[in-house]
Amino acid sequence: MAAFLLSFYERFGLNSFVQGDYAKAERWFRKLESKEPDSLRVLRNLGVILLAKGDAEGAERLILKEERLYGQSFHRHSALGDIAYARGKRKEAERRYAAALACPEAARDGRNSGSRLILECRREIWSQEDSFARSRESMDLFARGEAAREAGTKAAAAALFEEAALLDPTNWPALNNAGTIALNDLLDPLRARGLFERAFELARSPQVARNLELAEMALAKTDKKSGAKAGAKGGRV
Repeated sequence: MAAFLLSFYERFGLNSFVQGDYAKAERWFRKLESKEPDSLRVLRNLGVILLAKGDAEGAERLILKEERLYGQSFHRHSALGDIAYARGKRKEAERRYAAALACPEAARDGRNSGSRLILECRREIWSQEDSFARSRESMDLFARGEAAREAGTKAAAAALFEEAALLDPTNWPALNNAGTIALNDLLDPLRARGLFERAFELARSPQVARNLELAEMALAKTDKKSGAKAGAKGGRV
């Protein structure tokens, strides 16, 4: 019974995360954390959720704990690089991204080769002062977008997230957040699909992949309804 309950917490937390409700996702994983504070599923997922919420410091504590318990890996180097990037820690981001790219799975024929693009792009961005400055502006806009979403001004939040992605094309969480709002709140699956496609090209995240799938399903449903309406009109003529 206890194992079932913990799986329930995890499933509902992941569902909330995919839907873009990070506060609810965190609540479910905090319940799970109270039962198994050192489990990989808690440390990794809660770290990702906190980073998506804009709490880079909290995310860093969890991923560092995961690294202490389970060792270094491509995913941990990459995640800690992303956190350092979000916090403006250039040397640490460079060190972590270099370590991630040196892992065998990040080789061009490795299973994580799809992640090379964003790591290499971010290293390039930070090598130049002007693009580095824009990346900092992008993170500020991202934080403002989070605040707007929490305040319930979803359209304004989506606009801020999209502006953040214009300043830093590697800011895939901004693209994903804008897409989530477009899909769930603005009921614009076509716009959402475009945003998720751009995010997935960079991140190859399971969360983004699922969001892209949901946008495709919503579009298919919209097309089906449009076809039914067109058929009905044709029948009346």
